[in-house]
This record gives sequence, structure tokens and C-alpha cells, in this order.
Amino acid sequence: MKKKFFIKCTAVALVLVMAGSSCSKMKEDPYGMINSKTFYKTADDARAAIIYAYSILPEVGYYSRGYYIVTELPTENLTQKGDAGVGNLELDELRTTSTNSDLDNIWTYMYRGVARANAVIANVPNIPGMVESERNQITGEGYFLRALHFFNLVRMFGEVPLRTSTIEDASQIPMAKSPIKDIYDQIISDLQKADELLTTERISEGRANRPAVEGLLAKVYLHLASSKAYNSPGYDFVASADDYYAQAKLYAGKVINGQSTFNFTESLPDIFAIDVYKKAAVTEHIFDAAVDRSGDREGSFSKLPNMFLPADRPMTILYNQLDPSSAQINIGQGWGHFRTENAVYSSYNDVDRRKTQLIVSSYTNGGITYQLDITSSSRPFTRKFIDPDRIGDASSANSPIIRYSDILLVYAEACGPTTDGYAAVNKIRNRAAIGDLNPSLDVTSFRNAVIQERAWELAFEGNRLFDLRRTNSMEAVLVKKYGKTITSGAYFFPIPQRELDTNPLIK
Repeated sequence: MKKKFFIKCTAVALVLVMAGSSCSKMKEDPYGMINSKTFYKTADDARAAIIYAYSILPEVGYYSRGYYIVTELPTENLTQKGDAGVGNLELDELRTTSTNSDLDNIWTYMYRGVARANAVIANVPNIPGMVESERNQITGEGYFLRALHFFNLVRMFGEVPLRTSTIEDASQIPMAKSPIKDIYDQIISDLQKADELLTTERISEGRANRPAVEGLLAKVYLHLASSKAYNSPGYDFVASADDYYAQAKLYAGKVINGQSTFNFTESLPDIFAIDVYKKAAVTEHIFDAAVDRSGDREGSFSKLPNMFLPADRPMTILYNQLDPSSAQINIGQGWGHFRTENAVYSSYNDVDRRKTQLIVSSYTNGGITYQLDITSSSRPFTRKFIDPDRIGDASSANSPIIRYSDILLVYAEACGPTTDGYAAVNKIRNRAAIGDLNPSLDVTSFRNAVIQERAWELAFEGNRLFDLRRTNSMEAVLVKKYGKTITSGAYFFPIPQRELDTNPLIK
């Protein structure tokens, strides 16, 4: 099945429009429902429904832009251009309010995703005549997607409405918040069901399989374990950090030891070279929000690279910035909306290849080389989101959601300072050319070192905020180390005012 089949879904959207509208913005009779008696009748209906469920991920309000605004601006990784919107500024300065438009936006898209996944879960198992393996695959993907959306929701907002049923009537829309524990119980239950239903086969780029499920489960268990171990607010319900670390190790180990579709890539530029990883039989990209530059609208393609690229002039860079003989690639120019902060840029060792190969500090234009200054408006920028073959503003730059390197570091952190833990983190460090980690660290020091390694390895990919939150270190890192001020939204963002206004059961 080709990726374009489920990304280019305008016709599907027309059929399913009522299945995917937001539960959280209703001011009139809900238009987020379809008549299951007339639609979910054939295998083609099931295929259309899962296409529609996936298509929310690369939308501009979610993984093609909104997710990075919400998860990266509050950290030491990114700031925004001076004329950005008020919502961006609030997030960057950690003074979010319930009227923040960016939070309202991401909330809406996540609940749209939940609604679409709920429709798949509720209806596909009852479609007659489907091949059992395909029924299991599509239903399992529905469980995976619902778990992903709720994992994002609970990490962003804490207690939220736990909507696990399709909405058939407007009276179902008001719903109270559920405890954080209940949300995690649902996430784990959904992923365990998905793990039973899916196989290791990779159907196509942008579709989940068992390694994606197990990778997400590992991340969920690690979040619970470390939140308890570091006394992060809201996680007192976790009985034993050690038990959850063990589960994180188990599921991360299944990903890194139990399959061959996804694996470690020695060449850093190759990880994010679009035509390399999209065509490779083995890739680090376990699960992405997939896009295609030939799509017919934003959401089918992505404009995310423009957020990172400076706006001053078109740029040409070396494919491998450490190899003068490597190919020159034209990457165009962008909007300069996201600006790399000096805090993360200066934190790298000068020889760290994640800085020298994955952050662009100079470029050429018309035979002239220009240096980018970390204190200027045109700053060094990540090359994780570029597409040299983009068509105008349309790119095929997928948004990575689960990468092999991420899960390898989950495994290291869960293992602690054991032989396996050191081997995992040192594999990452040696690729970056910074040598092995101190071999004599205690458990806390080792795990802190792995978390720092995640900061370098996964920079600009939407992980740092959650790593700071789960380790109860927002103040220690952002305030004490980098001099920021936190007024609100440190560990959970405020629920959007629109939801408070339209859902009387939320208090």
C-alpha cells in the first residue's frame, strides 16, 4: 500500500467528515459523527477509516507545525522570531494561559485524532467478510493511534476527558476530566491490545506495526517510572518506579533486539536524508507522520522545514558538512520562525557530530559562503527537517515520532548503569564521536547522563519538554541553568478556555 493512498485523502474526508471533527469545540449540534449503519459495511470502508485516522497526524495543527510550537518553544532548544504570535511568545516565556491559541489548536487536533481512532476501534471489528489479518491490522492501528493521542494529551495537560467512545448524540459531549492514572491505564491497555493485533510487517511508511507499538509502550513506561523516581508533580499514584523501569527495558529491548526492519544508522546525515530513509529497507524511523511533496495541500505535504530555515537568501550546503567532497544540496530558504537558542547550541562538545553534521552553521549562495551567528536573526539551524527536492514550499520532510535512537536511549535509561545500559548509550555517543560515558556512575548520575544524551540526540524533535517534566527538572534546567522565568505551564499546560466554556463538567 503506497503512502500517498492514506495521505491524499480529500475524498475520504468528504465521506468521513463527520467522524473526525473535534469533540472539544462544539457550540452546536455535533458534526463529528457518522451513521455507522450506513458506512462501516466493507473492507474498503475500514481502509478508508484508518486512512482518515492517520491523516490527522501530518496536519499543520499537529505534527507538521503545531506540535513543535508547543513542545520546543518552552525549552532551551528554540525561541521564535520577534513578530510571532502571542501564543508563541507565551509558550517560549513559560507564561501560558487558558486562552493560548496554540494550546487550543493542538488540543483540538489531538481530540480529532481520538475521535477518528474511536470510530475505527468501535466499528471495524464488526464489518463482515473482512480477512481476519487485515481486520486485526486496522483495529490494532486504531488502538495505537488513540494511545498516541492520549499520551500526548496527558503529558501536555495532565487530567483530561478520557473519550473512548464514538459520539452519537450531543448529550455525550460534556465530560469530566479523568485522573492521570486512569488515562495511563487506558494508554497501556490500548497499546497492549495493539501489540496483540499487529505484526512486525511494515505495511508502508507512516503506518504503525508492532515495533512502533512496543516503542511507544517503552516510552510510556519510562515516563511513568522516571516521573515517580524524580517526584514529578502528578505521578504519586505510581507504586514502584523500578517496576516500570523494568517494563520500559522489556519493551525497548523487544524493539532493539527482536526485529530487523528498524535499526541503528551509523551515518548521521543519512538518518534525515529523505530519499535515503524513505527508500531504505532498514531505517531509524520507526514511526513518522508521513507526508509527500506531491500532495495537493498542506497536511498532505509539509511546510515544517520553512519554520527552521533562515529567511535571508536561498542556501546550498554540503550533504555531509565534515566531508568537503560530499555533494552540494540546495535547500532553499524559509521563514526563520524557529530560532535555535544559544543554550542548546553551546551545550554540545565542539567535536560532537550532532552539532557539526546536523546543525547547519554556514552555507553558500552565489559562490559566497555565509556564516550563521547564534545571536542574530539568521541562526544555525537543524538539518533534520530539510528537503532539497521540495516543490516550492511543499516538502516530503516527515515528522519523526518514534526513532530507533530514541528507543535505544529509553533502553539505556531503563537499564541503568549496567553492561547493557552502558553499551546502549555508548553506541549513541560513539556515533557522535564524543567517546564513552564515565564507566563508574551511580544509578542517578547514569540516568541523568542519559537524559542529557537525549537532549543532544533528539534536539528539535519534540522530546525535550517531556524529558524535563518527567524528571522534575523544569526549574533546575530552565530557570537555574539558563535563566528563564516560569510563570505557568511548567508541568502541565492549562486546559484551553474554549473547552472550559463548552464543557461544563470540566472544573
